[in-house]
Amino acid sequence: MMMMKPTTTTCSSSSSVSSSSSSLSSSSLLRSSKSFFGKTSSSTQKSFSKSASFKSFSSSSSSSGRRRRRRQRSSRGGEGQDVVVRAAQSSKDNEDEDDDYETEEEEQYEWEVGGPNDVPIPHLMNIYKGEKPLKPLQTSFCAPHSKTCLPRHNKTTTRRYFRSDKKSNVKFFVDPGDRVVLHSLAFATSLSPDSTCELPTEADEGMSSSSSSYENTSSCTFTPQWVVRAGPREKVYFAPEEVHAAIVTCGGLCPGINDVIRSIVGTLEEGYGVSKISGIRYGFSGFWEEGFENIELSKKAVRKAHKQGGSILGSARGGGDVDKIVDSILRQGINMLFVIGGNGSHAGANAISAECARRGSLVSVVGVPKTIDNDILLLDKTFGFDTAVEEAQKAIQAATIEAQSALRGVGVVKLMGRQSGFISMYATLASGDVDICLIPEVDFDVHGENGVIEHVKDLLDEQGHCVLVIAEGAGQEFVKVSGTDAGGNPLLGDIGPWLCKEIKKETKCDVKYIDPTYMVRGCVANAHDAIMCNVLGQNAVHGAFAGFTGITIGYVNTHCVYLPIPMIIEKERLVDPKGRMWHRMLTSTGQPDFKEYEDDEDEDASKENNIPDKEIFEPVR
Repeated sequence: MMMMKPTTTTCSSSSSVSSSSSSLSSSSLLRSSKSFFGKTSSSTQKSFSKSASFKSFSSSSSSSGRRRRRRQRSSRGGEGQDVVVRAAQSSKDNEDEDDDYETEEEEQYEWEVGGPNDVPIPHLMNIYKGEKPLKPLQTSFCAPHSKTCLPRHNKTTTRRYFRSDKKSNVKFFVDPGDRVVLHSLAFATSLSPDSTCELPTEADEGMSSSSSSYENTSSCTFTPQWVVRAGPREKVYFAPEEVHAAIVTCGGLCPGINDVIRSIVGTLEEGYGVSKISGIRYGFSGFWEEGFENIELSKKAVRKAHKQGGSILGSARGGGDVDKIVDSILRQGINMLFVIGGNGSHAGANAISAECARRGSLVSVVGVPKTIDNDILLLDKTFGFDTAVEEAQKAIQAATIEAQSALRGVGVVKLMGRQSGFISMYATLASGDVDICLIPEVDFDVHGENGVIEHVKDLLDEQGHCVLVIAEGAGQEFVKVSGTDAGGNPLLGDIGPWLCKEIKKETKCDVKYIDPTYMVRGCVANAHDAIMCNVLGQNAVHGAFAGFTGITIGYVNTHCVYLPIPMIIEKERLVDPKGRMWHRMLTSTGQPDFKEYEDDEDEDASKENNIPDKEIFEPVR
């Protein structure tokens, strides 16, 4: 019996590293932030690492294999110091009686903090231009059960303070060298669902058929990128008594905003001892427009904020006059700014951070991603999305009951999703009652032999009813409107009523239309989102005290991390029509392809997608 030789992981990277290499300079920060609410630089992400590559994950193992690991060596002096992490692995395979295995030479994978595989984030050490040099301080943050707090002697306060005599051997602080891998999945072939690696080149396709086509024409390379783990640091760059923190919420409403505000305020006051916290009213305009006064925030003031939807500070789009905003920040003595918002708001936060850096000011700007559409790049999920999917079930259930109770009933539900259809896709999959789901990422025909209406007719004839879910941004070519909103987003035509009208024109049926948009946006976060909001709020404060600026906080591979803002605002995250989740939804609804393609278009699509010959899928012998 022939046995395949186990493969090993190979990767190498340059070993050069300089002090403060995990931070971006103020000049590079400015270059990445030339626009406020407009399009962001497409070159930002290209500046991040593109060095070594994995050919495949290691599957080499044997009873006599030897593994050596070099433990991380790091200095706890601050985020700007060099931290080197190296891992070396060697394995030696036993020869079996058939000589199927060959002895493998030692191969190494090496990486280091600040190296080409490490995603850098801006730090105030490289930005601040004050008279006194910025030096790390011992943190005041502690947790009672971690043995890091002094006993509480003053009955007038609940604050507990860090005890320096217990700091050693306590697993409480995040080390400056802790990292999380950005992409956890290495694809063996470019034909794998959700694969992001490059498709085979013409040179690959021209290889002789005698070579292994599976390995040569469709293999993937994997470049691991490492991002900074979020959490409390032992060394901080702000004295709590000197901090004036501000919180602003921008854009549309989303379940969980008040949970984030409450978490940030509680961590600032209870965790670090900050006493001056301001709430900015109604978005960025609240910094400089007349008639707005800040709200004084405290743990007591926000105690029950999470019990209500919306934003206790008010929220609005636009108002992005960067110079006026920064003038107001410096005039008020604000040195920590927390921006809760989506892509446009993060572009604003990045511009504010860049302007503060240009002026050499000691201001940390931290974003907390807020988008009900779940369309932020790189992050596992954004807060409010789970609640939105859960609330959407109520509308779908109502539409289903109406459709099933009527003669040839059709229930149509329009859900949120300007450019991405995540809410519609997940709500459809969760419901199990939906027959058709339409999203912005997938083109469809309404009329014609393969159109949506024809399938609605078939469903009415077969089962007597039909339930259809459509995202608000789907089918905009049928209801085009011009103009943009205050945030610079294109205005959307109302696709829901138009589609209902077209269905009624083409077939005899009873159409019921439900639009739960504002019910979904304004509700209280569910338990899952509430927990996420608490974690995000706490880690946003930890990031600010650690001296980072121009960053955002989010979950990557289930771990909370800090990411540079330009990296997540390159473009919106979209549903992949060739991805596994969309395929799962199609299996659930059973809907066909609603777009008719000409033969030559199919041929071009095959070439574009590089659909392989059948032999590629033959088993490897």
